[in-house]
Amino acid sequence: MVQITFEDDKAILKFPKQLMSSAYVQEFLERLRIEAIMEKSQLTEEQAWELSEKIKQDWWQKNKKKFLKGIKG
Repeated sequence: MVQITFEDDKAILKFPKQLMSSAYVQEFLERLRIEAIMEKSQLTEEQAWELSEKIKQDWWQKNKKKFLKGIKG
């Protein structure tokens, strides 16, 4: 059984802890937080795409040696 109540500016969700792990709940709440931020964003879809590509490129530059270590070229 899932129970949802609202008090002031808080939502209270109660469910059996066997339903899901605390790690899953934390990940779910993080996804909700990110979605809330995205709803407020002024980025266009194209700008978001460009930003994601830049982030991936920067990540690869910082981590490629670790992933390519041991591979003969």
